[in-house]
Amino acid sequence: MESFRKNKQDHKLGSLAGLIITLAIGFGIYFILNSIKVTSNWLDYNTIVSNAGNNTFYKFIWYIMNFTEPQFYAGVFASIGIVLGGFIAWRLDVKDSSLAGFNVSYGSNLWPWVLASQLLSLFIAIFVLNYTKFFNGGEYTWLPTFVMVVGAPPAIMLLYGPNIKALLTGSILGGIIGFPVAFWITNNIIPVLEVPGVVSNVFTMALTGIIICGICKALPWMKKMPSKAINRKAKSEEDIMKEMGKPSWFVRRVFADFSEAQFYGNEIAGLFVIIGAIIDWFLNIGHGAYGSGTIPAIILSQIIGSAVGVFLYFDKYVEKGWYGTYVPVVSVGPACVLMFGGSIGVAATAGILGGIIGAPLAEYFCDKLPEGYHPTIGNVTSMGVTTIVVSMIIKALF
Repeated sequence: MESFRKNKQDHKLGSLAGLIITLAIGFGIYFILNSIKVTSNWLDYNTIVSNAGNNTFYKFIWYIMNFTEPQFYAGVFASIGIVLGGFIAWRLDVKDSSLAGFNVSYGSNLWPWVLASQLLSLFIAIFVLNYTKFFNGGEYTWLPTFVMVVGAPPAIMLLYGPNIKALLTGSILGGIIGFPVAFWITNNIIPVLEVPGVVSNVFTMALTGIIICGICKALPWMKKMPSKAINRKAKSEEDIMKEMGKPSWFVRRVFADFSEAQFYGNEIAGLFVIIGAIIDWFLNIGHGAYGSGTIPAIILSQIIGSAVGVFLYFDKYVEKGWYGTYVPVVSVGPACVLMFGGSIGVAATAGILGGIIGAPLAEYFCDKLPEGYHPTIGNVTSMGVTTIVVSMIIKALF
């Protein structure tokens, strides 16, 4: 990549055609979904919340929905989509298929372990510790039980590799600690600050990530293990650069950002989660996104946020191979839509500002992390700060 670094001044911005195509897809989805609104009794969000505290079936539905809480979809088909897409991407990656796209879980061959940590930590939180019991009083209409899916447990697997000790340690710690911290911040800090609730979740991920990574560093049985290498065909720098300059690479990169929060980082998983969210919308607009009816605007804000970041910071992809352009996808964009409404103005403003601020701020925080702490801590910290800043700007504008 040395020649890339020397010549990166020639590639400061991403593909303009890719940007236009991506934005067209975002606006197309927005207008199509808003023209088709189906209200039904299919897994109505309020019904799920009313029963998840003491009904096994609805508790299981809540368990599934948590996999796409980071994207603010919280939908059954969206969640099935991202897991299915992740599996397909992993199998294609293992086979070194030309259709694999971006290496799932950053080419680590740890996707099954990442998924296992998410399933186990979430199971501990919902079924063992039964945190959904807080629904029973009727006081709460949402609970942050999802934080371990995109927090410390999968990050620990990527840090320590494929071993049962790391899986159990990270998942148990995440399942126990994650929800109480997020719950306390949600109830005691967010109302005072008057900022979107996502701020409590991402700061929880940062705080618990620091705590759990610190604990794991001190535990004598936590040893790093290498994963089985995947034999991939080598590409020349010239071929890689040529591919990155294409509009198709730009569009794929934006779709990949939709699965970055779950540590998948692959466009197949990202595409599947969007398709799943659309299916949830077509079945009942009162199912996904907490029954808010804002899925079209959320998707639009996410696509704009990622596209702006990929376009502006393309040189960072050239230099580093990866950049945190997914930050607004799972924070400021959808959070501001839920807070200020599903208009094009709100979605576009949140997406543009988030795309400009999110990734560089994530890079800054990541650079400050000591060794042994996963970069996701810096990324989620950026999500919190970016959301606070952008929400204040939008509050003044709208």
